Amino acid sequence: MKASCFSLSKFTLILCALAGAGASVASAEPYRPVAAVVPEQAQVVMYYPQGSVPAAVYVDRELQSALLPGEFTVFCVTPGAHAIESVFNDQPLYQGKQNPTQQLPAEGGETYFVQINPGTTGNTAALEARPQAESVLKGLQKHTRLVNRASQAKSCNYINTSGVVLIQEQVLFRFAKSDAAGILPESRGKLDNVVKFIKQASNVSDIQLVGFTDAIGNRDANLRLSEARASTVRTLLIEQGIKPEMINNAMGQGVAQSAEGCGTRASQQDAGCNVNSRRVDILVRGN
Repeated sequence: MKASCFSLSKFTLILCALAGAGASVASAEPYRPVAAVVPEQAQVVMYYPQGSVPAAVYVDRELQSALLPGEFTVFCVTPGAHAIESVFNDQPLYQGKQNPTQQLPAEGGETYFVQINPGTTGNTAALEARPQAESVLKGLQKHTRLVNRASQAKSCNYINTSGVVLIQEQVLFRFAKSDAAGILPESRGKLDNVVKFIKQASNVSDIQLVGFTDAIGNRDANLRLSEARASTVRTLLIEQGIKPEMINNAMGQGVAQSAEGCGTRASQQDAGCNVNSRRVDILVRGN
């Protein structure tokens, strides 16, 4: 079995071949230029400009997202080799997922741009230099329909430079819920990590909380629900020791853009675009 890897030199991006069966082990939001990440992480921007079928994005054999043409996704991994691929029409056998053929030797603090080229079978992902990638990305939208299931794909922590987002996280809620008990278990862990980050960071300038809902139900009621969710997260942050004056804004914006065009019946509450829209976005900024 052969595997291949991505490598980055000073001037060029090269797709290199490695032999060995063990090599694989090792929407509606526009793109904005990503900041530099902390040395403990490497950032990956995968984007799919053109095509005819969805592209499943796998990180170490686990589903991170399923991009449609015109979409992108951003995530971070720990430094080291990771199997990061996009595969077309992988079901029902999921051979692409189980047998990845490419690895990214991710270096801490680096950002990698991976373009998914048109195709209908297999993997067409290839590294691109940042200038070329961002000239394409400016016309794409962020993928928000599916909840990330890849355990090695994390939210990114950004270096503290003036006015930039240090960390951005999403806290997901159960359908029609806004209290602390309505927060999904995996999101409670994310909230704890945000608190830990804020307490350890030296130059946090402000925290912004923005609540959203799915598209199910009355829009006025959804606005109130989104506000209640933001208020709940604010209360939880304060209860865990975050100073109230650090929270510059806690607001609700009603139905999330990611829910536009999604099912509006209660029976469709489990659709990925609805699940991902019942949330509070946390943005921690540095001075």
